[in-house]
Amino acid sequence: MNTDTHEDTDPWVGLGLAEAAAGAKVGPAPLADILAGGRRIRRRRRTLVGALALASAVVLAGGALAELHPRPSAARPMLPAGSGTGSNTGSGTGGPPASAAATPAVRDPFTPTRVRLAQGVVDGRTWELWEALWPVAPKERAYEQALAVWQERAPYDSEIAKPTPEFVRQYWDPASDVINTYFTLDGVRLGHDTQGITPSPGRFDPRDSTWFGGGLVGHRGKGDTVAPLDVVLLSLGPDVGRVVVTWTDGTTTEPAPVAVGDSPTRQVVVPRPEGKKAKSWKFYDRNGVELKGGDSQFLTD
Repeated sequence: MNTDTHEDTDPWVGLGLAEAAAGAKVGPAPLADILAGGRRIRRRRRTLVGALALASAVVLAGGALAELHPRPSAARPMLPAGSGTGSNTGSGTGGPPASAAATPAVRDPFTPTRVRLAQGVVDGRTWELWEALWPVAPKERAYEQALAVWQERAPYDSEIAKPTPEFVRQYWDPASDVINTYFTLDGVRLGHDTQGITPSPGRFDPRDSTWFGGGLVGHRGKGDTVAPLDVVLLSLGPDVGRVVVTWTDGTTTEPAPVAVGDSPTRQVVVPRPEGKKAKSWKFYDRNGVELKGGDSQFLTD
């Protein structure tokens, strides 16, 4: 398991993610190296500007980017740590209930599909974690889409940098959709959201079918969080069948994967039960065979 620690702000990442690809590092890297002026990403044998594999999660807490079961041959797009919880989250204000988040008949890059990934109640307040998937835009309209995503996010976080035409033009990826993950709390969207990319339908690398990765969301560092509780968000390849978390009291949690529109990846959300710590995380393929690399330390503290 590789671990990258971070701590800063959340500029535009979506259409290519890697403004600083030349400075990309393999292995642990501080958040400042990832976020300042455009995110630096870890890359393996392919660059981000090519076909990107599954979206992984960046922990913006005092935690880490955990890339579980990584495939050395694939470059991983970053999913910057998200925040927020609640029920409504649309363009700048709120969104439809999960039941209304159906996949559009036509993949319109300016009409995102929104899905509520999880919800719960903490101290009498309702939190929800949402994900919006913006279908990849044609190159000539990529900057227009980048602005639309930024305009939705910026009212909730003044530290999100406005995209530039040059950046979007250089790192536009025709094989990847843009994703934005955020919390709402009692229906109000929060800051510290996340943005990243994920393979478009038909552009998924089959070598990553059992890949999984993720991290804490709603945090930027110790004492800098908007989430009302610890929540782990994982992205799963299409052949990952089960995720089982065992807590120190012997109980287990087996969260159901959630599909977001027509994305080939699926999302799993694990909130920390009150007063519990995780003892182990196990991942299995569709045939029930345990996958290697599931030695995560999420929610163990």
